Amino acid sequence: MDINHPFDFLLDLEQRCQANAAGLPTLDETEDEWVGIGFKLGDDKLIAPMSEIEEILELPEFTYVPGVKSWMVGVANVRGGLLPLMDLKGFILGEDLKQRKNGKVIVINYKGFNTGVVVEEVYGMKHFLNKEQTSQIPAVHENVSKYVAMAFNQEGDSWPVFSFQSMTQDERLAQASL
Repeated sequence: MDINHPFDFLLDLEQRCQANAAGLPTLDETEDEWVGIGFKLGDDKLIAPMSEIEEILELPEFTYVPGVKSWMVGVANVRGGLLPLMDLKGFILGEDLKQRKNGKVIVINYKGFNTGVVVEEVYGMKHFLNKEQTSQIPAVHENVSKYVAMAFNQEGDSWPVFSFQSMTQDERLAQASL
C-alpha cells in the first residue's frame, strides 16, 4: 500500500484506529450521568441541576433598589439587559453575605425572566453517575432542606441537590418590596 496517496493514507489510518480502539467503551457501555453546578450556601455545600441554570457570572456592577428587602441586592446591566440580583443566603438563611462583592452570580429563570442569585462561592461543574444518587439527604440547614429532595454521594462526599425551581415557587420571592 502506497500511503503517499491520500486515499491509501486514510485507509491505513482507519485500520490503525480500529485496531487501537479495542477495549474502549462503546456507546451502549457508557453510564448515564447527572450534571450540576456546585456552590456554597452558608455552611452547606450544595449542587443544582444544570437544567435550572442559565449561566454563571462574576458579580457585575449593580444599582441598589430602594424600598426592597435586604436580600434584594439590586439590578445590573448585563449585555444590555436588566438582571435583578438577589442574595441567596439572605433570602434563605436570613443573613446577608458579608463579602457580597466577592460573590458569584448563578443566573436562573424566574417566571420567564433571568434573575441573578448571588452566592458565596461556586465550585464548578460536577458529574455524577446515576447510581451515585441517594434519597438519604445529609444534614443541611433547616431553611435549605425544603429545597432539597435528593443527593449524590461521590468519593466520600455528599452533595445535596438544591432545586432553584422549587425555590422560585416560594411566595416570598414575589414579595421583595418592604
